[in-house]
Amino acid sequence: MRLIVTNPALEEALTAQGKDWTTFTRQEMRTVVCANCHVEYYFAGEGKYLTFPWADGTDIDSVYQYYEDLGFKDWEYPETGTPMLKAQHPEYEFFTAGSTHYNAGVSCSDCHMPYVREGAAKYSTHDVHSPLLNPELACGQCHNDTDYVISRVNTIQEQVANTKIATEDAIVDAIAALKIAVADSNADAELLEQARAMHRKAAFYWDIVSAENSTGFHNPEYALRILAESTNYARQAQMLAAQAANDPSLLKTGTFYAEAPAQ
Repeated sequence: MRLIVTNPALEEALTAQGKDWTTFTRQEMRTVVCANCHVEYYFAGEGKYLTFPWADGTDIDSVYQYYEDLGFKDWEYPETGTPMLKAQHPEYEFFTAGSTHYNAGVSCSDCHMPYVREGAAKYSTHDVHSPLLNPELACGQCHNDTDYVISRVNTIQEQVANTKIATEDAIVDAIAALKIAVADSNADAELLEQARAMHRKAAFYWDIVSAENSTGFHNPEYALRILAESTNYARQAQMLAAQAANDPSLLKTGTFYAEAPAQ
């Protein structure tokens, strides 16, 4: 009944970092087993080999730089020509990036598979779901006031969700400006490439938060930092697109420029 790593990609990623999962404690493994699936990954090469982009670290900056160094893209954005990345579901990377609960020694299983008793037996429930569906059992092991916990979760998720919408608005403005600039035959090619680079980065940073399934709760400070940077990159993309087309009107915000004008 020992907890083990079953995914070769996870074992390879840990080994590349000089880590041997067989030496981990049981409590550590109660999080690591979730990393078999709940992670960012991509399919490498013509054989589409499952790979975790962790060679330089599991934080967002290291993962993004990994893809940059590799020159990898999942798809190309229509009408802008931007090489895009599609995030998966990086719960493990988010939670282990210095979150409050992780630093306190809490595992994924403590919250999502809390211990239950049946007679004299104590075991982790395998009815895996949100801790908010049974807060007394999942959160009550550490928190006396579960009503406060629920309220705090709601506050955090509302803040992250609202911030994410603001980031989306910035990305939409960047895309709209880029479409118009790309359609301009006189646009500066070098500035367009810089704008595409900022678009790619903004979109991936936003997508990492969107694809992670806690609306920021697994690591609120980290999520808000990533969204702030994504917004910054998006506005830089918009500015560079405006400069490329020599068109200050593209710096306006809002969805008015959602479609490039007919040529």
